[in-house]
Order: sequence, then C-alpha cells, then structure tokens
Amino acid sequence: MGLSVAETRKLNEIAALVAKDDPDYSRRMASFGGYEGSVLGLPARWTLVPVILAGALMVIGFFAATVIAANSAEGSGAADKAPAARLHR
Repeated sequence: MGLSVAETRKLNEIAALVAKDDPDYSRRMASFGGYEGSVLGLPARWTLVPVILAGALMVIGFFAATVIAANSAEGSGAADKAPAARLHR
C-alpha cells in the first residue's frame, strides 16, 4: 500500500528541511537503501544470489555424480573382465 498524496508531500517537506539543515546527512541518507524488499526478505538486487548459488551447486553435483558414475563403470566394466578372460585361455 502506497503513501497518500498528503503523506508523500509531508515526507518531501521533511526531506527538504533535513537537506537544508544537514546536507551531508541528507546525501548519506539519499544513497542508503533505495530498494524494495523481495519475497525472500532480501533487497531486490540480491534476490538472484541464492538462486544462482543453488543452480551452481546443482550443476556441480550433477557433474560430480557423472564423474563418479563414469569411474564406477570403468572400475566394474570391461577392464575387470579382460584379465579374467586372459587367464582362462
């Protein structure tokens, strides 16, 4: 729910008075925040960080599982059976 016109006008008046009274403080406050909260409670510009991290972990996990499965297949596959076949000749 947004502010009413009267509330917005009053806040602008207060901001102008603060800027006139203490310009340095006003400058610092103007650069502070400036974002809407996201669903995760994080600033909007940080919302994608957990999503990107989760995606990266999934890719790393998939890659690790693929490498482990390939190494496991090599270890129990033709390489183990070949020496046994040579012994029976």
